Amino acid sequence: MRFPRVAILGVGMWQPTFPNAQSWLAGTPDEAAQKPLGSSLDRVNRRRAGQLGRALADVTAEAIAMAKVDGGTVATIVGSAIGEAATMIGLLDQMWRHQQPMSPADFTVSVHNAASGLISIANKNRGMTTSIAADENTPAAALMEAIGLVVTTDQPVLLACADEPAPENLAGQAPPWAMLASAIVLGPVAEGSGAHGRALATLEVAHGPTSTLRPDRFAPLAVANPQIGLAWLVDAVLRGHSGI
Repeated sequence: MRFPRVAILGVGMWQPTFPNAQSWLAGTPDEAAQKPLGSSLDRVNRRRAGQLGRALADVTAEAIAMAKVDGGTVATIVGSAIGEAATMIGLLDQMWRHQQPMSPADFTVSVHNAASGLISIANKNRGMTTSIAADENTPAAALMEAIGLVVTTDQPVLLACADEPAPENLAGQAPPWAMLASAIVLGPVAEGSGAHGRALATLEVAHGPTSTLRPDRFAPLAVANPQIGLAWLVDAVLRGHSGI
């Protein structure tokens, strides 16, 4: 049986004190970088976006630049377990507990696919975009969606996964986690047009005897984030490691 195989053309990462993939690889934390900037968003949408939307905008912009793909046409998949839960719960509190009218503008950035829409607007993207939620399996589900698109369309696909800390009144007794966002651009193996004119790595849908990618260099609060799986993959690509 022949398993699907795709190229990884670019990556991006954001976590507190590590605002991009290169700072993470170099191991040079920036204590001032506690919040994502959302620099690729226009001024209006940057002001509207929450922390999750800004983090996703940062990592997707980094991955697009590294892969040298067209941000205006690339298909985009955004994965998040809880999405814009903090904004959503804030609006519900405003409506039901404080009996105040809800802002329509705030509502537009409280839905689960808000970040997907903001990124699409910022890139003037005319391609397809979708959002996926599958709890801690979100990275795997999003990867399968992206690989399927690459194989069937023979075109690159942008994939990003992120979650912000869960609000206390949503998570209950669940363990806390830190903000984490990662992105990769997948493409046909033959296209291999990464930062140095070739693929950074290849990804295959198959089981093998190699070791599982669970590097211990991530902080415990990052490991607790449901989207750590994609961050492990980005870390492996940056360091040239292989595994499942």
